Amino acid sequence: MNAIIKTIDRFNKLLGVVLALLIMVMSAVIFYQVFSRFVLEDSLRWSEELARYIMVWSVFIGSALAIRKRDLISVDAIKELMSARARNILNIAVYLVSIVFLAILVNYGFVLVGNISAQLSPAMNISMAWAYSAIPIGSLLMIINCVAVILEVILDLKGGSEQ
Repeated sequence: MNAIIKTIDRFNKLLGVVLALLIMVMSAVIFYQVFSRFVLEDSLRWSEELARYIMVWSVFIGSALAIRKRDLISVDAIKELMSARARNILNIAVYLVSIVFLAILVNYGFVLVGNISAQLSPAMNISMAWAYSAIPIGSLLMIINCVAVILEVILDLKGGSEQ
């Protein structure tokens, strides 16, 4: 199990780099759009669309990383009243339900991508599949990180976690 967790963590480091690059590109595009509009007095048609699509991808990748770091918002009032073992079992149940939801999202996300793949974006004239594919791919990344968290919790339950 530790090998699987370490592999997922290495993959997440790559995802972190991709996320950082996406945010840098988005920031540069938005900065240039503002500069172009107010200094050069000529607006770019494609910049807002590109920034929007990058933001969508960033949210899905960032959510996957947040799941792995257990940084998503949750209500812990009931968990605080439970024993450590019961809390771990509840965490496993929550992540399993999340995996089911995310698997549904993956399925319908691929259906959606297939349905809109011929549609072109208004400003950049690229297939809308590029933007919408963030849904199934991001959901797959979240499932992978849910599995890593479940494996860690199982190791905690067994008392064999060294992390």
